[in-house]
Amino acid sequence: MPTSSRELAFPGSRMKLAAIVAGLSLMFGWAQAQPVSSQAPVKAPASAVATPATPAASVTKEAPGKIVPLSNLSSRVGPIRLTRVESSAMLSIPASRRETVKSAVLHLVTTNSISINDRSQLVVRVNNRTVAQLQLSARQPEITADIRLPAELLQPGYNQMTFRVAQHSQDSQCEDPNAPELWTEIDTTASVLKLQTEMKPLTPQTLQLSDLNDIFDPKVQTLPKINIVTAAHPGTDAALSAGGMLAQGIGLKMRYLMPAIRQLDAQASSGGNGGGATPGLALTSLAGADNLLVGTAASLKPFLDPKIAEQIKGSFLAVYPMPDGQHVMLIVSGRDDKEVQRAAEVFAWQRLEFPSQSQWNIDSFTPPRMPAYLPQANIAAQGTYNFKQLGFNTGAFSGNAPAEVNVNLPPDVYAQEDAQMEFRLNFSQGAKINSESMVNLYLNDVFQRSITIDERQGGYYENYRLSLPLRNFRPGANVLSFRPVVLPDRLCSQTGPLLMTLFDSSSVKVPYIYRFAELPDLARFSSNAFPYVTQSDGSHLSLQVADKDSATIGAAWTLLAKLAQKQTVPMSAAQVTFGAPAADRSVLVVGNAATLPRDVLADAPWKLDGNLTFAGASIPMATPSQESGWFRQQFQTLAGTNRSNTDADYLNTVVSGDARLAHQLLVMQFRSQKLGGATTTVFASANPAQLQEGMSQLVASNYWNNMAGDVTLLTLGKPDVATQRIGATYEEGHIGKAEYLGYIGSKYPWTLYGVSVVALAILALLCWRLLRAHLRRRRNLDGV
Repeated sequence: MPTSSRELAFPGSRMKLAAIVAGLSLMFGWAQAQPVSSQAPVKAPASAVATPATPAASVTKEAPGKIVPLSNLSSRVGPIRLTRVESSAMLSIPASRRETVKSAVLHLVTTNSISINDRSQLVVRVNNRTVAQLQLSARQPEITADIRLPAELLQPGYNQMTFRVAQHSQDSQCEDPNAPELWTEIDTTASVLKLQTEMKPLTPQTLQLSDLNDIFDPKVQTLPKINIVTAAHPGTDAALSAGGMLAQGIGLKMRYLMPAIRQLDAQASSGGNGGGATPGLALTSLAGADNLLVGTAASLKPFLDPKIAEQIKGSFLAVYPMPDGQHVMLIVSGRDDKEVQRAAEVFAWQRLEFPSQSQWNIDSFTPPRMPAYLPQANIAAQGTYNFKQLGFNTGAFSGNAPAEVNVNLPPDVYAQEDAQMEFRLNFSQGAKINSESMVNLYLNDVFQRSITIDERQGGYYENYRLSLPLRNFRPGANVLSFRPVVLPDRLCSQTGPLLMTLFDSSSVKVPYIYRFAELPDLARFSSNAFPYVTQSDGSHLSLQVADKDSATIGAAWTLLAKLAQKQTVPMSAAQVTFGAPAADRSVLVVGNAATLPRDVLADAPWKLDGNLTFAGASIPMATPSQESGWFRQQFQTLAGTNRSNTDADYLNTVVSGDARLAHQLLVMQFRSQKLGGATTTVFASANPAQLQEGMSQLVASNYWNNMAGDVTLLTLGKPDVATQRIGATYEEGHIGKAEYLGYIGSKYPWTLYGVSVVALAILALLCWRLLRAHLRRRRNLDGV
């Protein structure tokens, strides 16, 4: 239970009171009866002392910093649960090269089992260095502790923070390592990391293009503000495309964070407020943000220092500090639109090593050619792939640290019923392991099967074969996890560690992969940007910007940056246009309700000027199950009376009425006949300002990942999104004729039954006719 404000106000009295209560508890056995939480004794090295809540609170008050919940540092949902005699969990603390960590305090809130004894403890480590030890006790099951982390331990990059427990319920050496009462939970919402950072100063002497990946860094503790400043207001597709490529570069460099991107027009300085590399540029509206100034050499000449303007002799990139010394001005230029586009594309490739200089003229650039669906999918076609190709490296694994292999399939993979993923595993096992040991195989945290190991002398296993149905794998990212378990025949028969290693020479044989999906599906779009990035270079994507105001352009560029993050490489062949989309491309449309093209909205599930129907199946309806034979069940399905696992098991609430966009962002996906049957996704709001604000909110992961159905509605400033399926579905992709019949049969079983009955009737009729003709011939031959 969190420490109260009264306790924080009187730390000395609190410590005395805690000592008195502890003494009385020992004397009278009140420990189990007291629900009041207290801090367990903390042991820490001299360099890192775990302190009570008061000092941490005073530090925060004196110099407010960034507060990061541990849930933001973990991919898990909910608390971290540590079980068994020994268990551990690891989080990553990001630290940017652009910032200096001044102080760090971990506010830790934990709860442990009341069955463990005083030999149990929780150890907190940062980069393999112990910073605190907390005693776990049944008398004090709830712990709140503030642990000061040495700032020098937090180096630029991702720092490992490990929680490791040793838990015991018996004083003897012989105890069940899998006892269910051995557990400790870390509350990842109440537990927070309090960081105080400051921006490192940037100077013209030290700032270089090689620093760009550190400047646009997802590890910064404060999400940066980014402006794309154009020499003139974008009025052509060339200017729109160059800015969109820069936006993609920002999204790719930020990786998993998505800052809002604004489009601003360059303004001439007045009264001498320009300076540095851009003496002719007004900097007042650009303060407090990183800025990318883009345009041809001729259009930027009034704003640039003449010495810099003379250096533009091709596709040009240059970086300089802003007057505040904490932000940057990146100049992207060239002698014509083609060279400007090339410079923007070079910036977008985050895997490039930029030179250690502030200015760079680029003569040519040739991006790599990649097959379709890459690099999102590490398995895109039939064949055999070793684990090394899937990104797995040989390593030991255990129940606490399982071996995990990422299997990323195309977003439109279609699995046949009999298709199998065949694995050939190479692994080793330590000697003298109890005979009741096994390796459990999980796919996306769902148990699949076990590998039984019965060799006590240990050894190396080569080409151990097993298979999993392809239909168990979901489109997109999958995690295959190997988790060993030891089940002792008798207590204490296995007290040592379980030693196992999985080798990256293991492989998986992939069957033929069909590309087929049912759309519209905004959940599939949010997960994999499908169907817009089936071609890795974006040649199947068209982004139509419905208006030319700065807010709409900024919203479109922000969306393009988010899609580039999903693709993980720049989409240089994507069309970004104010005009009509090109043929044979899937289309994104960004605009406010007044400027959206009406002909495109003709097939939309919501026309924006008519009634909208929402249906919710929120009340489950329980129906008694009846024993029946196979034929009865099939005829119930045929007649529509078998409603198991369908929406008929719910009482639906349906509301229809006139609805208008007000402080909301609408996302709709549908097939547009006006655009040749292309999949179209519309992003709309009531006006440009709300469109830009809504897009900035939507691209945050907690909103983006919750899109579903064919209509998603986001209310500005609200934490949730509303989703609905309104329009009709359609298929995207192709599969074989036999497979398509199987798909139709599984989707519409009554159709399959009807066709089967008709086919049987026709076959019976033909047989009857043939039999009659045969009998006539026999009679004629016999002269009857």
